Amino acid sequence: MTLDLANLLQTSIQKRNQFNYEHQVAVRPEEGLRIAYVGLNVSLAQLADLMGWFKLGEAKPAARSEELLKAYIGVLDHAFQVAAKQTWSHLIVMKPSDLDNLKNKRPAKSLSQQYLSILHFIDQSYFDRQQMAFQHAWHLILKLGFVDLGLTDDQIQTAYLNQGES
Repeated sequence: MTLDLANLLQTSIQKRNQFNYEHQVAVRPEEGLRIAYVGLNVSLAQLADLMGWFKLGEAKPAARSEELLKAYIGVLDHAFQVAAKQTWSHLIVMKPSDLDNLKNKRPAKSLSQQYLSILHFIDQSYFDRQQMAFQHAWHLILKLGFVDLGLTDDQIQTAYLNQGES
């Protein structure tokens, strides 16, 4: 099965809208955008913390694969929210051949460089409203999941669609 990014994006938007309706959440659009970006930044930092590659000289707790998958799903969800609020949903959906190209990339030589690059592109997409910067960040996020974390389409899709059900 190929990852159905359009379905995951729509699911994310629907869940967010339902939550906002049920909890009567109302914020100005610009504040909602800022909140989405902060959420993306924090979820990426939480994933990095779980991966722990940067914790030199520290005892690294062994993160279970389920924890890493859950944290990665959080990053995807926040990326979907940013794309929706920026009206950049078209950047999320990718052809199967483009996804395959990402899956065939080499693992990062430096996860620190990859992490900082993602943050840089996310910041550019917010502060300079650069769609291409968001697209670069999105591709690096997907590559991180597929290549560096070794996740499969099925694992990601199943975990994303089943989040909150346990």
